Amino acid sequence: MGTCYEAEYRYVAMPCRNFNILGHTSVVDPQDGKEKYVLSNFALGGTGTIILIDALTGEGESFELPVGNGAWGIVNWHDEKLVIGTCVEQAYLHVFDLKSRTWAEPLKSFGEEYFWQMTLGSDDKVYGGTYPGCSLMQYDPATHTLKNLGKVSGNEKNLYSRPVWGEAPGYIFVSFGFDTNGLKAYRIEDGIFSDFGEPGATIKEINEQFICTEANGVMAFYHPQTLEPLEAGGLEGRLSPKEVLLRNGQNVSVIKLKSGKLAGFRGQDYFIADAPAAESDCEKPIDIELRKIPAEAPVTEIFALVPDGRGQIWGASGFGQTIFSCNPENGQYWNSSSVSNHGGEVYGMVFVGERLFMSAYAGGDHIVYDPAEEWDQVNNVNPQTLRSVKPDLIRPEGRSVIGPDGAIWTGWSAKYGTYRGGLSRLDPETMEVESWYDPIPEQQVAGVAADGEYVYFTTNGGASGLAFRKDIGCRFGIWKPGEGLVHQVELPEGEQTGYGIAAGNGIVALAVGKEIRLFDVAAKSFGHTIPTQTECNWIVKLDDRKIGAFCGKELLEIDVMTGEASLIAGLPGKIRCATVTESGDIYFSVQTSLYALHKK
Repeated sequence: MGTCYEAEYRYVAMPCRNFNILGHTSVVDPQDGKEKYVLSNFALGGTGTIILIDALTGEGESFELPVGNGAWGIVNWHDEKLVIGTCVEQAYLHVFDLKSRTWAEPLKSFGEEYFWQMTLGSDDKVYGGTYPGCSLMQYDPATHTLKNLGKVSGNEKNLYSRPVWGEAPGYIFVSFGFDTNGLKAYRIEDGIFSDFGEPGATIKEINEQFICTEANGVMAFYHPQTLEPLEAGGLEGRLSPKEVLLRNGQNVSVIKLKSGKLAGFRGQDYFIADAPAAESDCEKPIDIELRKIPAEAPVTEIFALVPDGRGQIWGASGFGQTIFSCNPENGQYWNSSSVSNHGGEVYGMVFVGERLFMSAYAGGDHIVYDPAEEWDQVNNVNPQTLRSVKPDLIRPEGRSVIGPDGAIWTGWSAKYGTYRGGLSRLDPETMEVESWYDPIPEQQVAGVAADGEYVYFTTNGGASGLAFRKDIGCRFGIWKPGEGLVHQVELPEGEQTGYGIAAGNGIVALAVGKEIRLFDVAAKSFGHTIPTQTECNWIVKLDDRKIGAFCGKELLEIDVMTGEASLIAGLPGKIRCATVTESGDIYFSVQTSLYALHKK
């Protein structure tokens, strides 16, 4: 056993609690005849919910799904049922009877992990897209059966079929991607898929008069029955607004209620507002009153951790763009509203002084928050979103560290459908952001570490919207601030790197498959290799000589000078993230729970 730490870890709390609304609709509730605004909530690490909110009184009811984290897809079937498609890991289809408030037996979409947005077809059946099969699914409410209608795209590298549209009689339209992007029209009568629109086009709207697509900023119009092209002839002016502009410049998706009012959500809040007097006024900013969602936020997965140096442990939710703080002495916690206007989650968290610097997916955002100041994210005051690295870079896969120059360095993965990555540097004094695109060609940055001289990073074949590539040589790179990439090592094809990287005392520890490899910076070569029983998914620096390696259900202590390894403690499960305080205490998360391992 490691001699510097207690033999047993300590449970602290389940401090991360947030909503992550992925879909919305409205119903006339058969129980009381009132209109309800319905939110579909995703709870990573938990079970999803649907929330029915009285459009007049604001009173809410919450119902937990039978199984699954939550749903993108939600369809109102004639104010009788809500049809819901879930993600992740297994795509389930759920049906909620509004009158009896009961769930039907869940249906599985075998081989699929995600249901995306769903739609009601002219045949009264519900259709939805999937991941990773890029399929079109059909649900028949009359028989409560689910059918896979086949892969939408002939390109095997396309994994996504989203969104879907059913407004045109006789057809379901499906968007696919992301190796190649395009549209298919599924003819309900004979089950035939056919190409539709220009390559890469997306659908803006379907109504009784036209189908409108857009490709590279150019709109095109088609007849909704014959699918033949139409002359625009002012049709652009007949598009229905799907968003409202808030005073802060943010566009928010809305639906129109039967009362004529608009309903929408923003982060942990929702709103119901008067519609503009004329559609031409929809481009003007409107005032809304954000209201707290009238339900208890569920416990959710902890995705990132960092100590603030003043006794609090901070962290981020696995999905939903919120952060939390926790007092590890008594388990008391606080959860924020959304830190960004974009959906997604915070990956990187670094304190510089009293300010928390964050990097977030999916907007490629750099964010700064001062806990001592009043919260005002709506007006981009606190937290404040700084310069984004989007559109080229969107996911801070490598997380964030403080570099030798005192700046915050972040490793990135590129936009959807692209095997590339990058690095960014944020100066905490000037708030200026610099970025470098694709330092290792066609590989994302997977992990980042730093010492007093260099920034170190690993790369691999991951990408957003594409299959993970294993037919490449992952890299280990050394970056000198002010100069750039000064050294790199290519690993043999098939060897995989990830988050696991830490630096200190002239040695960089890398997790490579079921090994920890120690790289001597001065010698520019690998030295000791430590085999592990399982893959190591996280490494923390314990002191100048030792690291902690999280490998499955074991935490190992490794002397980077000798390569000697010993067991510190057994773990309750595979961790999601970990951090170390100045006093040497280790905090780590397993799904929704926060644990501590105290230094003796």
